[in-house]
Amino acid sequence: MRWDAAIFGRLVIPAQHRKAWLAADLDWKSVEGHEVLKGYIGGESVHDIVDDVNFTESAEFLDIAWTGDELRLTSFQSQAGFTESMVGFAAAWAASARFGTGELIGMGMVGAHFGYRLSVGHGKASIVKLPDTELDALALHPDAIALRERMASGMGPAMAAKLAAALATSAGPRPAPSPAKAPVSPPAAASKPATAKKPAAKKPAAKKP
Repeated sequence: MRWDAAIFGRLVIPAQHRKAWLAADLDWKSVEGHEVLKGYIGGESVHDIVDDVNFTESAEFLDIAWTGDELRLTSFQSQAGFTESMVGFAAAWAASARFGTGELIGMGMVGAHFGYRLSVGHGKASIVKLPDTELDALALHPDAIALRERMASGMGPAMAAKLAAALATSAGPRPAPSPAKAPVSPPAAASKPATAKKPAAKKPAAKKP
């Protein structure tokens, strides 16, 4: 069954360290808990990940913006988009551990109930798969609320109704899909329009956890 997801997060990195972070190498396997989120990362540095991104569906969007020392990322993605980009963004966030602090969330929004939280601080990065008991609280996160409102405004009546129905459903054990592969080269600037792309040749995706 098809599902849609959101990715949102913040990083605080002093301006003098921004270039160093963008040039930092990705080392996903060194991140505590990395086993919960597996996939292929198509890039060697943070810049490779945040350099460019394309979507295949018009409802998808990605905003990346700096406000002073704070970077904010907000994105709504289809199942295919999420499995192509979540691990890459997580690896990029993790690479900021030497320079700043932050958090990145990946969560199901329509058709699936799951969530991942990557935390960065005190020189370390770690990621956890969130239990069902935390997912409903996560849905009340201000960024998640803003994402749902933006999603609903861009959806057709049928999808908007599906979103409303999903949010009205009482919480309970539901399957949490796990990404099978990750990015080729996600975003950089802010609010890029959705454009079709041809899939690039990549290494075989790792097995799902």
